[in-house]
Amino acid sequence: MENVSILWDIENVTPSTDSLFIEGLSEYAESLGRIVSAKAYCDWSKPAYRKMGPYLSRFHYYLVQVPRERNQKNTADINLITDALELLRLYEHIDIFILVTGDSDFRALVLALRRAGKRIHIICDLKKASQDLLVLADSFKDYRELIPGGDEDSAQSSDISGTEEGRSEYPAASVPREHWFEILTDATRIILKENKNPNMSAVKIRMRMLNPNFSEKELGYRSWSDFVGEAVKAGYVKIEGRDRQAMILPAEREISLKGAQQQALDVLLDIIGGLDGGKDPMFHDFATVNALLGKRGVDFKHLGFRQFKSFIQAAETRGLLESKAEGLRHFLRRVKQTKRRRRR
Repeated sequence: MENVSILWDIENVTPSTDSLFIEGLSEYAESLGRIVSAKAYCDWSKPAYRKMGPYLSRFHYYLVQVPRERNQKNTADINLITDALELLRLYEHIDIFILVTGDSDFRALVLALRRAGKRIHIICDLKKASQDLLVLADSFKDYRELIPGGDEDSAQSSDISGTEEGRSEYPAASVPREHWFEILTDATRIILKENKNPNMSAVKIRMRMLNPNFSEKELGYRSWSDFVGEAVKAGYVKIEGRDRQAMILPAEREISLKGAQQQALDVLLDIIGGLDGGKDPMFHDFATVNALLGKRGVDFKHLGFRQFKSFIQAAETRGLLESKAEGLRHFLRRVKQTKRRRRR
């Protein structure tokens, strides 16, 4: 069995104290191996974090106090990086590091862990995580994926099912390849709107952010570049530049209809707006929204999502809505148009 260390930057990833995220994180870590070290970093004197202490102590976390100073953020980063490098030097038996953060300041640490042959899994808030950090990890997840509940798939029926032993219940291969080419094009456009470079690595990360269930290998491609090459042949994107300077750009073609995922997101926002009744955005239960989606003919499984909350995560990543958890119940609400414009 492999040994796992958890290092959590609380101020970068801060679920509510009753979200059950701590339990979900521990279960995820135990699925990778045996937890031999767990540390959490923040100013524990702050009311927002003080209540989390007892929960973390129950799971044998060592609580690292970060002094309340003007450069508090840098202090937390330095403490976490120093401890990680000490673990790397003194405890060679640790095989896997789980970093609960999306801060780009940890990029050098991840590179050091990789050079030492360690595996790195990142848990973060995908809405604000650094893609430069995520691209270096062996895997990454949005922290909401680890919160129990929210898998409201019983309200919808689906004829998609796994028939081969060992295959996922709702594999990416069940969805037409043209759908994934549309998501690829969407990913490049979003990166360009952010004035960033849509290189091969950045676009792949963004694809995973828009649908965490995407896998080019499940689609039958040997590599990511093979998938992109097929999308180029189909006229969805084009490649400019070579090697590391190569960029994936939307092809100069007219697309008269919105992609299936974008249409589904439009229906989702329409349903939530209807539930708000013309008032300010309010939180609505996942099950209620999913049932109404089913009545409107939207099935998230036919869009390549294994779980309803993965579909909601795609909408959150686009800045369309926000979600929260209260115990095992999950809720969502739309983001005002003015707020979305400010984010851009």
